[in-house]
This record gives sequence, C-alpha cells and structure tokens, in this order.
Amino acid sequence: MKGIQILITVMLVLMCIGCAKEEEPIIEETPVENFRLSEAQQYYLEIALGTEFGNSTDRIKKWGADLRIFVSHEGEDELIEEFGKIIEDINSMSQSIKLFQVDRLALANAVVFLSDAATYAAYEPSAASIVESNWGAFWLMWNSGCMIDRGSMYVDITRVQELDCRKHLLREELTQMLGLMNDADSYDDSIFYQPWTCGPAYSDIDRELIEIHLDRRIEAGMTSSDVVKVFRDF
Repeated sequence: MKGIQILITVMLVLMCIGCAKEEEPIIEETPVENFRLSEAQQYYLEIALGTEFGNSTDRIKKWGADLRIFVSHEGEDELIEEFGKIIEDINSMSQSIKLFQVDRLALANAVVFLSDAATYAAYEPSAASIVESNWGAFWLMWNSGCMIDRGSMYVDITRVQELDCRKHLLREELTQMLGLMNDADSYDDSIFYQPWTCGPAYSDIDRELIEIHLDRRIEAGMTSSDVVKVFRDF
C-alpha cells in the first residue's frame, strides 16, 4: 500500500490574504561556515515551510490560543483513548499552547471527526472535494498574521480498518493541525513520511520538530530567515 499515495493524508488549508506573500529580501548575517542547521532544524523548515534553507516565501502558521478540541465519534473507545495519549504527548513537549478535549461543539475551536468521508464533508464543505479519495485530511484557517484560529480533521474509520493505521492517521492529522503541514520523504519512521505507513508513534526527530514549533521563540508569521536567526540562539 505504500505506493498508493492518493490514500495518504491530504493537507488542505485556506490561506488568508496578506499572510504569506509579503517577504522582505533574505539577508544572511552569519557566514554559512560559522553556522550549521541540525538535522531536526532542517527538517523543521521542510515540514513547517515546505522549503530548503533560505528559499521560502511562506511563513510559519501557529495557533494563537489553546486548542479546545471536540471529538465527534460513534463510540470508538480505543481511538478516544489514543487521542488522550496524543494530546498528553504534545502537551508535554509544548512551551506555549496546550491541547484540551471539550465535551461540547460550541466550546471548540478545533473538531476531530472519527467518521466516514461524507460526515466530515457535511461539516467542512470546503474539504468535500478531497475526502472521497483520502482516508485522512485536515482543514485550517488563519488570519493575516498567520495565526491559526480554527481547524478540523477526520480519520476515515469506514475505509481504514486496521487499528494501528487509524491511530497513525489520528496522530498525523492532529500533529499537522498544529501548523506542521507538509509531508516529506526524508525519514521513513517519521509521522510526516509521505508514503503510506501505520506507525502509531512519534520518532525522535518528530519530537524535536514539535518542540521547536511549540517553542515560544518560534512565532506565527516568521519566514525561514527569521526562524534561522532564532535557531542561532537555540
């Protein structure tokens, strides 16, 4: 199934005007020979900005407040238990926002659907065109400062029957909703690995990425050069 890339997570986002296209020229103040990005820092730029060092016209997207997450489900107890483990995992790595489960949709700024494609598309019509051919997806909205303020995601529990694969999709989509929105081919044990996998845990480098992204020094709206300047002081 690893070759069937159409079935992997789709990262679909709505870009608000003014967030990602007003880039100043990139000026490197430190000679390359005096500073080297770590593997995790390079990977972070790839996943958070989708670019190699120094070439981005995109900007960091981050939540401006804690995620209050409502889970819509049909009694998938094992996945609900896994969801709790994932948010505990993420919260333990965060120096900024926290994730909480809420019991009413009205209290939520993020919604997780454990459902079929049609149910999720009915809630998030903007994602309707992609859910029929994808077993997991997320949708984010952010303001002109690249601050995420609303999100939703789903795991297709009708077409995905293996529990580990369901757990993988739940962890991947929820993690990418933090603003880590790209997939890559760099590390086959990473939650962000592009080909289809069912590993239900974070790799060591995934943990480094999450810690970087949820560090208070990494701010919404930063360009790649902004992030690299912060990396010099890590």
